[in-house]
Amino acid sequence: MRTCLASALVALGAMTSLGSVTAEAATFTGQHTEAAGTRSFRGYVPSGYARATPVPLVVALPGCAQTAAQFRQLTQFDKLAEAKKFIVVYPEQSKDANAFRCWNWFVDAHMHRGAGEPSIIAGITAWVRRNYSIDPRRIYVTGLSAGGAMASVMGATYPDVYAAIGVGSGCEYAAGAPCAGYRSADPEHAGLLARQAMGAYARPLPVVVFQGDQDTTVPPINADQLVRQWQVTADWADDGAANGSVPRMAGRTSYVRSSGSAGRTATVARYLDGRGGELVQRWLVRGMGHAWSGGCSCAAYADPSGPDATRVMYDFFMSHPMPQSSAR
Repeated sequence: MRTCLASALVALGAMTSLGSVTAEAATFTGQHTEAAGTRSFRGYVPSGYARATPVPLVVALPGCAQTAAQFRQLTQFDKLAEAKKFIVVYPEQSKDANAFRCWNWFVDAHMHRGAGEPSIIAGITAWVRRNYSIDPRRIYVTGLSAGGAMASVMGATYPDVYAAIGVGSGCEYAAGAPCAGYRSADPEHAGLLARQAMGAYARPLPVVVFQGDQDTTVPPINADQLVRQWQVTADWADDGAANGSVPRMAGRTSYVRSSGSAGRTATVARYLDGRGGELVQRWLVRGMGHAWSGGCSCAAYADPSGPDATRVMYDFFMSHPMPQSSAR
């Protein structure tokens, strides 16, 4: 790999180190600075990338106490990006913003478009879009724990940017701090708040959820509330009224077992939107605690015996591009 070059990006105020983009895979690192603050990020570009061919982008948000480097090891998104030819970027929380490196998803100042951490993460996303050829209909955001909760925030605040979101052991939008160790706020009210946060860009947002049934850090009730919140948001968003247009019960439920003698079984519930399309997938992994399902044993918060959340989320994302009417 060639020596990294530092480039000053005036539009975003970011100082960034760019790995050379050739026929070989490349990495990049940088910092994004704006009025809301500064955050570091790192990313991966697959081999064979060519600017003439737009590729998908996955924004992956680490959980508490995780660095971007640790989260990329845990999820193995780089490996999948190489196989499937997409770009992945890992924004990193700062200890200056949160002593435990948790995204501040539960603080009102970080729950709205154009402000706080949502603005910073959207700014990093915009940087990648400016410097690489990205398919505007295939931009996604996912995360673990606090990162999963922040993915919910990003879906509510930038539904015109992110076509779908993934939440691993996380919380609904406007969950409140009690979702850590207990349960989220009322999903009916949270669903309305998410619709309001969407503003003029409101639409039913596809969501894929992974949750362990033995999780005591973010108990399983939060996954149920997460599903309900996005159902309520979609109900409001599809026709401007809460009129039961989105079915509450799962349209289909199935069971998936990971390979190997120690493989875990997951109950997969698929929930529909008001037009019969898939709105939410919820994977409840039996016997799993607070972890990334199928994660690499080389990193903390991994459950290698679970279904591969990285692959499942990517497959879900690819089947849910941004609607043509919403793409920017």
